[in-house]
Amino acid sequence: MKALFLYHEGNVIMERFYKNLINENFCNVCEECDNCRGDWSYKDDVEAIVIRQPEEEFIEDPEDYIPQLPKADVCIVQLHEDLLYELPYILKDLGYRYFIIPSERPNDLSLAMRKKLKEICSKFNISFYNPKPFCSLKEPKEFIEYFRIGYPKFKITIDGNKIKDIKVLISSPCGESYYIAKRLLGKDINEIKEEIANAHHNYPCLASMEIDKELNDTILHKAGYIALESIMKEIKCLKE
Repeated sequence: MKALFLYHEGNVIMERFYKNLINENFCNVCEECDNCRGDWSYKDDVEAIVIRQPEEEFIEDPEDYIPQLPKADVCIVQLHEDLLYELPYILKDLGYRYFIIPSERPNDLSLAMRKKLKEICSKFNISFYNPKPFCSLKEPKEFIEYFRIGYPKFKITIDGNKIKDIKVLISSPCGESYYIAKRLLGKDINEIKEEIANAHHNYPCLASMEIDKELNDTILHKAGYIALESIMKEIKCLKE
């Protein structure tokens, strides 16, 4: 499976998603690295194209910004909405099957444009997804299982109330799940909520702290709830 990341210059969030999959000199959170992420890399399966920031508010000629795109299966995008509108027409001719626009800030994609893109993609048999945030993504399974990113999933072993072992099966797209797993190893399960919250802010999560009207909360908080929920769900299964 091949994936293309498409975003404007200066988009540090999309850059982090892309570099997480490359996994080369990516994480520098800890002072001393013990390579908790492992030596895997998807560098042969992912590509990033960075597009200059638009100078005008309304883009009349999208072709001035969008270069010739490579063939792939998945397009992961954050761009000006005038460019987003044109993309499905380009992707359909290149055989793309999945179109993903992560929303990490309230203004990343308007509800009106989301509706329009879903309609267009449906006509072209392209599956459209707008996870808010990216770590809430639970479909498409094929993409998630291949690149092992989306809604986090862990394999946890407990001894009494202590976390004896923890492995990341599906990571949050930003890579935070590996850092959380490292922080939780050896911790008492009754004390991990604060540890997860601290890890979420220390990594740090780059999602917006601005209130999102659709969520009625910040996207940063939503991502934090997902991080906690994914761990607690696995521990609950072990205790049953």
